[in-house]
Amino acid sequence: MRGGMIVALLIVLAMVCAGCKDRAEINDIAMVMASSIDLKDDGRYVGMIQVAVPARQIGNVSQGRNNYFIETGTGKNAQEVMEQLQGKLSRRLFISHRRVLLIGEKLARKGIKEIMDHFSRNPKTRLRTYVLVVKEQKGSEALKVDYPLEFFPTEAVREMEVLLGRTAVTLRDLLNTASGEGIEPVMGAIELVPGQQIGSEKSKNKLTFKLNHSAIFKNLKLVGYLNNYDSQLMLWVTGKLKRGVMTLQLPEHKGNVGVTLHSTSREIVPEVKGGKVSFTVHLKGTGTLDENNTHLDFSNPNYYYLVEDTLMRVVRKDTQKMIASVQKKYAADIFGFGDQLHKKNNKEWQKLKLKWDKKFAKAVVTVDVDFVLKRAGMSGPPVHLREQEIVK
Repeated sequence: MRGGMIVALLIVLAMVCAGCKDRAEINDIAMVMASSIDLKDDGRYVGMIQVAVPARQIGNVSQGRNNYFIETGTGKNAQEVMEQLQGKLSRRLFISHRRVLLIGEKLARKGIKEIMDHFSRNPKTRLRTYVLVVKEQKGSEALKVDYPLEFFPTEAVREMEVLLGRTAVTLRDLLNTASGEGIEPVMGAIELVPGQQIGSEKSKNKLTFKLNHSAIFKNLKLVGYLNNYDSQLMLWVTGKLKRGVMTLQLPEHKGNVGVTLHSTSREIVPEVKGGKVSFTVHLKGTGTLDENNTHLDFSNPNYYYLVEDTLMRVVRKDTQKMIASVQKKYAADIFGFGDQLHKKNNKEWQKLKLKWDKKFAKAVVTVDVDFVLKRAGMSGPPVHLREQEIVK
């Protein structure tokens, strides 16, 4: 009996010791919240990290001292950058909590294949880290931006990605897409624009974040951007649109209406005949009317049908135009048409995949839309109109 107790005690001690092997005390680590990577003129990389200051996360933090500090390092590759950064810190770098990775445009246009190997190979990399391109700027410039609503400024970027439901791409998503067949990566892009913070004279010329573009990649090189509206259509085509907003002009009724998209889906049907490829994209969705800037009385269901028809016509036209533009300008299949052909007709895909860029660029794409507008809130006319102004 006594021998069994000793054995059990030894097992427990072994488990406890094994569990403590890789434990990192908060006082021993430099917790990286965000990082950026850019390309220097001499071909070397420059990386910047945003490191939390734990002592300033507790109690009164309104003493004019930041909750973080930034540090930079340079090197011929990402590992060398990290080693130089470590040489400037009194605590061990801890990247497993990193939330955002920002890539400067210059590096993105040259290509990110080399740095991606570092992130995929390092077991401490947080694969849920959001990856974004900083449009027309260095990634380090975005890392320096102050943002008063969050403890760490770059946390605002992550929250905007989640809240707005835009092109939120993580390292895992990027690696999966890059290694897949028949699809090219696309990720969120932020701009640094003038911001104004009331009550602070020093803040008048400061910059803030604006998330309203998507970055198009081909062979892991940045080739162009989609604006906010086209990004929304692209997400609908790829089946990733969670929520959207559309303003529809009704010229015959001298105004516009605002529609919120709540539920969307898509189906892509590929067809190959005589070596020529075509795709039919079926878009479906439901939404609500959230703004009425016309004189229409939406108690009349016919006006709901009018908005539905207008939305379907506009989305069909604009989506086909957006796809054709991507085909002509970039020949980058960011929609995953090739992936759908791969899944639904692998025999034909094997014949076409080595020349897919050219085939995609010449593919005929047809779009049809089925949309249902659901009534919500007050469905009548605008309350500020007089009776004689209302169109019933």
